[in-house]
Amino acid sequence: MGAFWSQLLPPRPVFTEANIPSLGGRVFIVTGGNAAIGLELVKMLYAKGGCTIYIASRSATKISAAISDIKSIVPTSTTTTSPPTHLKPLIVDFSDLTTISLATSTFLAQVSRLDILWNNAGIAQAPPGSTTTQGFEAHMGTNCLGPHLFTQLLLPLLIKTASHAPSSTVRVIFTSSQIIDTAAGPPGGVSLAEQAPGAHPTDKNRTYSASKAGNWFLASEVDKRVRTDGIVSIVQNPGNVSTKGWDPVSAFAKLLIAPFLYDAKMGPYTELWAGLSEEVTTHDGGKYAVPWGGRWHPGPKEDVLQALKTVEEGSTGGAEKFWDWCETETLPYAG
Repeated sequence: MGAFWSQLLPPRPVFTEANIPSLGGRVFIVTGGNAAIGLELVKMLYAKGGCTIYIASRSATKISAAISDIKSIVPTSTTTTSPPTHLKPLIVDFSDLTTISLATSTFLAQVSRLDILWNNAGIAQAPPGSTTTQGFEAHMGTNCLGPHLFTQLLLPLLIKTASHAPSSTVRVIFTSSQIIDTAAGPPGGVSLAEQAPGAHPTDKNRTYSASKAGNWFLASEVDKRVRTDGIVSIVQNPGNVSTKGWDPVSAFAKLLIAPFLYDAKMGPYTELWAGLSEEVTTHDGGKYAVPWGGRWHPGPKEDVLQALKTVEEGSTGGAEKFWDWCETETLPYAG
């Protein structure tokens, strides 16, 4: 319970926009960077200057509006050491796997490096029965299968970038939620049986929780594959912040959570620390950062921890099996 409350009532952030190091020439992708926490993160990076940020989202119109708003309200460094930041659109719909190969191909044709992939985008509170274009449960398809394929197609460039960048500066950051610390999700975090057509649960908290446990599983499995390349792969909970993501929640639930909702600006602090702090290294690969950064999850649920271990380690191998499922389901759309 202490671990649960420490995320509801987190200590002060230790890494803010004031701590962002020089970003000279670095290239970032922020999925969902046109709204909510992702937008606040982009604003902070933009203000520092010296980098290129791709805002990945499904709506070209919304990305364009976000870029215009950022440029009009956020001052950016224009010193000789920090040239202006470039903001660029990247059109992708994580609920439709057919869009992902095209998006990554478009990106790869424009750049020669990728320093940090913030897998920030996601959905919550999708109505029961909602599915993706390919028929997957909406939360699992949008929050896990889409980002998995997106990350896999970008890994070769991340590895190439890491080969000539300082160790631990190239990173993949996944996004989870405190809901995985509750009893909302299935035992072990994810149930593959519940992903079969016709077997999707009708409890939207259960399906959302499963997708957020899946995000941790993906971060852990990516770490196993790229740590030796000098890449950091971790997951983070940005915290409970006031965004439109809470709109579908019932009035009663909003009343309960209201004392623990923070300004949207606080959310990016966990993501900033996870992505840019020198404290985070490849030795931390697979770990779970909690609000507002500067610390790791002090007490995850035991069944989720067991799922992160392999069968050879005497555990369920849930994360490994989930990775294999993601690979199988996304392979036809890998291009």
